[in-house]
Amino acid sequence: MKRLTLVAFLVLFFLSACGAPATAAPEAPNLPFVVTISPEAKPFKPSLKTPEPSATEQAALPPVQATATRPSPVPPTSTRPPTSTPYIPTPTETLLPPLELPTERRNAPALVAWTGLPTYPGDSDPGLLFRVDYDPDIWAQTEGNFGAIVLGNRQLEYCTITPWEGRGLPADWKVEHEFRTIGSASFDVSTVAFQGMVKFVSYVGGDRRVLTGFQVTFNDQKEKCLQDAEVIFGTLRSLSAVPTMTPISTPEGLTPPISAGQAGTPTP
Repeated sequence: MKRLTLVAFLVLFFLSACGAPATAAPEAPNLPFVVTISPEAKPFKPSLKTPEPSATEQAALPPVQATATRPSPVPPTSTRPPTSTPYIPTPTETLLPPLELPTERRNAPALVAWTGLPTYPGDSDPGLLFRVDYDPDIWAQTEGNFGAIVLGNRQLEYCTITPWEGRGLPADWKVEHEFRTIGSASFDVSTVAFQGMVKFVSYVGGDRRVLTGFQVTFNDQKEKCLQDAEVIFGTLRSLSAVPTMTPISTPEGLTPPISAGQAGTPTP
């Protein structure tokens, strides 16, 4: 009888376990001898593949229109050579023909006078001329390329002394000034250069009664030309433009004859 009761109890127990709804299992007590093993959690990895639409979805999509792809324009390749700075040759200075100098006279004096109007008349006393003396073996008076009377060096071609009155110069020309005393006259010496090359030297000076200027030009042997020219500038002095009679003492009542050399002799 007891065995039948036990069997019936077991049958009822199994039937109640199968038919009862699932409920949350009660938390296991925190027992040191009980180990709970939970299933390993796998990390979620998103799929990078785009799911393909189904046949029904593909039928609902609009038709794809084909578009023509134009090639990207390619810039034309230039066949011209690269541009560079054009070569400009340095202009060569054309020299004027050398001056024709007169033949030296026989028995010429040791020094010959060269007189003329001062190139700075406003800074000179009225009625005065300038005068310099030159060696006829070295220099000669002649007409220059521009019509003025100049001195030409017999030994150095293109070495000339021309009256100078000053003028403006281009901006790219350089001038160096120097005050010097040559002989008994004071001069403002200006050395004029272009692109590092001296073109001419001017001398402006006088004896405090007359002020005049000279320009010394040259091609070769600049130092020798300037040295010969400064020998002449050392003799610069003023001269009266109006000749005066040279007084001669004669006995009273007699009129002395006037020779051609005495009449009109200028007073230095």
